[in-house]
Amino acid sequence: MRLLAPRPILLTLTLVLVAGAIAFIELRLDAGGASTTSAAGARADPQIAGKQPEPGPQPAKRASGETAVASEEGEKPVPKSLDDAEKQPSPEREEDERQEPVLSATERISRKEEKYPRAREIQRPFGFINTNGVSIEEAAGEKVVLLEFWTYTCFNCQNAQPHINALHEEYADDGLQVIGVHTPEFGFEKDIDNVREAVRQASIRYPVVLDNGYATWNAYDQRFWPAWYLIDADGFVRYKHFGEGAYAETEEKIRELLAEKDRISNKSLRQ
Repeated sequence: MRLLAPRPILLTLTLVLVAGAIAFIELRLDAGGASTTSAAGARADPQIAGKQPEPGPQPAKRASGETAVASEEGEKPVPKSLDDAEKQPSPEREEDERQEPVLSATERISRKEEKYPRAREIQRPFGFINTNGVSIEEAAGEKVVLLEFWTYTCFNCQNAQPHINALHEEYADDGLQVIGVHTPEFGFEKDIDNVREAVRQASIRYPVVLDNGYATWNAYDQRFWPAWYLIDADGFVRYKHFGEGAYAETEEKIRELLAEKDRISNKSLRQ
């Protein structure tokens, strides 16, 4: 018959087993709580999440210096640049620009005299081509004049000539009068037959004045070939350009002065 262990020893073993079980359970609970806290902190940290790039294309700067701006849903489109925003006129501004003050002819001329020089008349011409005579003063009130200084051996004049011809063809019926002032650089360019042949080869169909004595050239304080001046219907120089180029700018100014001429004519008819 096996002897049983004394009761004090059994009680001690029982207590050791219970304490060990309690310690094991506490360790498991602590480990689970730490894991849960770490995961929750990672999800709830918006600063860390915000540092990650968002999927999809990002706005990029354009080569021209403008920035493409994407508008969010529900917002109005944003102008591509500050310059674009400044260039967009308000409806009130557009309305103000359309409402021009009604001036008498005397008031209009007085205002222009403060801002623009008066055009000079053709001076002592040595001959004419494509006309028996032409006058800037006679064109006043009816025409916008493009006064072109050129000479036929000038390479720059030759390059500009097709553009001047095109302006004549496009706007002659609308009231543009082109006048070519041929001021020679060399002696042989004074010969009217040579100039007449150059006019034919260049397909020039508007009046040409021979300025062999530089009288008209000096009246306009000229220094360059080619050069052209735009003279409005009231006889004031409103635009000038020296050398090649600025063809679109010149055409835009012609359209502006022709529109002004029409407004002046309409006001005169109503009075």
